Amino acid sequence: TFFVKGSLEKLFFCFADPHFKTKNHRRRIINRNSISEFAYVLKEGGFLYVVTDVKELHDWQVEHLDAHPLFERLEEATEKADPCWDLMFNSSEEANKVERNEGSKFG
Repeated sequence: TFFVKGSLEKLFFCFADPHFKTKNHRRRIINRNSISEFAYVLKEGGFLYVVTDVKELHDWQVEHLDAHPLFERLEEATEKADPCWDLMFNSSEEANKVERNEGSKFG
């Protein structure tokens, strides 16, 4: 990896490629192998944020993160209180594109 153990406070994955084909699911940014790598580089108490406009991908990410013993989901109020959450969910170029197209965002 490019980062030393416990060196990052936050990781952000915004509107990642959903890789719809089943044979390509292993290429998704959130997968069984990558989650352990993310846990390695995050500081204890660090945060991993995801936002997508694809419900299927959101469900996949939640399922895989929930299954990992080193990650736990924040309560919605805590999540939304973080200014980083608002920026990635509402202010990124892709988030604005989803808004313009009246799409849904999941995070």
